[in-house]
Amino acid sequence: MSNADSGISLVDQIKAGNKQALAELYDAYAGMVYGVVLKMIRNEELAQEIVQDVFLRVWKNIDSYDPAKARISTWMINIARNRTIDELRSKNYRKQQENQSIDDSVNEGGKGGSVEMKVDAIGLKSVLNRLRPEQKLLLDYVYFGGYTHEEAAKELNIPLGTVKTRIRSSILELRKVIKVE
Repeated sequence: MSNADSGISLVDQIKAGNKQALAELYDAYAGMVYGVVLKMIRNEELAQEIVQDVFLRVWKNIDSYDPAKARISTWMINIARNRTIDELRSKNYRKQQENQSIDDSVNEGGKGGSVEMKVDAIGLKSVLNRLRPEQKLLLDYVYFGGYTHEEAAKELNIPLGTVKTRIRSSILELRKVIKVE
């Protein structure tokens, strides 16, 4: 049984209120969600809290999941990304960053490689490398860098419509690549 098949049956079980199914979903996808969150937030403790919150949101909002629109992993990554962006924009997080000591900053800097290793363990890098450079750059900004479409457009000095079109075409291209593998 593939992850997609087990993900769908787990979703049905979670919709029925099965907490064990949520635990199985967590075991299957928590590492992936953690890798994405940690790459964006660069704080292990906070990333763990966000992952817990993501799975709580999955439990509470499972009825809004539509398998026709996305895989369960994609849906959860979007929840994680949005939750992380909310955290990055929060006043509490910004104050914490202002008060962070230099030693903490130095220690945080050495951890970047481990995140890439964890994310790459699911083969994401090799899949992303098949995209055109402009598509990959936008996905890096929006899905891994925590930028909104508007922020990415401003940062890269390209029209918002172009950003949205390229991201959409990137996702469609990724779907083709992932189905082939």
